[in-house]
Amino acid sequence: MKELLTIFDANHQEIGVKEREQVHLDGDWHETFHCWLWKEDLIYLQRRSMEKQDFPGKYDITAAGHLTAGETIVDGIREIEEELGLSLRFEQLTSLGVFEDVIELDGFVDREFAHTYSYVYQGEPIHFDDGEVMEIVSVHRNELLALTEGSLRTIEGRSLMTNHLVRIKQTDLAPHRLTYWQNVFESLTRMDASNR
Repeated sequence: MKELLTIFDANHQEIGVKEREQVHLDGDWHETFHCWLWKEDLIYLQRRSMEKQDFPGKYDITAAGHLTAGETIVDGIREIEEELGLSLRFEQLTSLGVFEDVIELDGFVDREFAHTYSYVYQGEPIHFDDGEVMEIVSVHRNELLALTEGSLRTIEGRSLMTNHLVRIKQTDLAPHRLTYWQNVFESLTRMDASNR
């Protein structure tokens, strides 16, 4: 069955519905749900399954997915359970904002209004679907920011599954624009400061 997405103009005004594949070919704006798990100075990245159509094996948002036509932002919480096996209530999440997340490659233009949330990870067991996710790693937030900005060439992450250290280069990350990363880091830094 084809996945239908609501599409928007650049001002986030709804203009119609279209098949997901066509949305990415045409570069239409659409809505997604992003959730970042974090704790103190750590942030958690998922490593996308090698079976994923887009960006296989890349490190990315802890849990994220498209909002299909007719879904609300609250429905997006299913992504956390589908990808991480974590059953959370929407009220447990903190909104970071709606960020523009644009990835432009040959034959693929992903223009998202990303409804972005965070959750302070409490060490709950994570069980992921191998078809979606290969691994979850924790990295130091400031180091990840430095990697996205290019001031560090590699950083170390720690696997939640094996406790082994992994080395991550900028090319290992899903190719979000720097402005997206900065929006996430600035929001988390503000939240962290207000929690202290």
